[in-house]
Amino acid sequence: MYKTIPPIATSQEIIDRAFFRARKKTIQDPKKYFRKKKTYIARTESFTDTLISILDSYIKQFPSLDQLPQFYQELIHNSLNLDSVRHSLGAIQWAKDTCNNIAISQIKSLRRSTDLEYIHKKQREIHGRCTSIINQIDDNLQVIRDARDFIVKLPDVQDTPTIVIAGYPNVGKSSLLSCLSRAKPHIAQYPFTTRSIHVGHMKQKKDFFTEQFQLIDTPGLLEEPIEKRNDIEKVAILALTHLADVVLFLIDPSESCGYTIDQQNQLLSHLQKEFSTAEFIVVYNKSDLYPSKDNRLSISCITHDGIEELQSLLFSYYPRD
Repeated sequence: MYKTIPPIATSQEIIDRAFFRARKKTIQDPKKYFRKKKTYIARTESFTDTLISILDSYIKQFPSLDQLPQFYQELIHNSLNLDSVRHSLGAIQWAKDTCNNIAISQIKSLRRSTDLEYIHKKQREIHGRCTSIINQIDDNLQVIRDARDFIVKLPDVQDTPTIVIAGYPNVGKSSLLSCLSRAKPHIAQYPFTTRSIHVGHMKQKKDFFTEQFQLIDTPGLLEEPIEKRNDIEKVAILALTHLADVVLFLIDPSESCGYTIDQQNQLLSHLQKEFSTAEFIVVYNKSDLYPSKDNRLSISCITHDGIEELQSLLFSYYPRD
């Protein structure tokens, strides 16, 4: 998502780039005086134009935070200081406008002058003023760089029927996503391996129509009030709040995840009350370690037992009206 936001350079990198491009400008003229004057002006214009163009690209290609879907707004708000981002974008706009005003007013004086020494002096003055302005926003560029690096890594969540996989940490949510789709989330045997959400898709042909579910693998949740949940858990809550048509709640009856069945069932009851508008499907995982002893569907992401049955069950919830 938003992969086109350009990488954000430091103030020194922007200045260096502007000087590099300016030095490449040489205007040919048979008369030495005019050759020097035109080259001074061309290099000055190139320097300021480069600064203005770079800053303008940062402003125009950075997404409007207030126009993002609510899920993305809250996901960004959960990880970034939005007021700081907005302030920094305003600072970059100020720097761009100020450099532009300097270029418009000062380069006119270069064109009018016939004194090469004055022109060279005025060129250095323009360089100094613009360089100072760019250096003033270095901290703001860092804020936007951090925000940009976070935003370009956001998952591409589509407006389509969505199954959110939820449960305690380490119950096998990421493994199940890999079984049901082509997504390849990071999987390891310790809690909170999933620090963000991962997206996969399930498809099946139905008559002349393709039914498709979007699958969301969320960080593990603990049974505790929302105000006590850490930032990782809050990502899962956002997905449940804004995306879930169906919640696939995964239970580890072997308790190898580190949590008892009672704890897992208590979390299930809590989520069913909190997200009462979503359909809940409860599945036992790790049947290769602990075969189910009740009527709930039991699966194994290791042996793939029950996976086809689960796929059929999930598609039975597909909206067809």
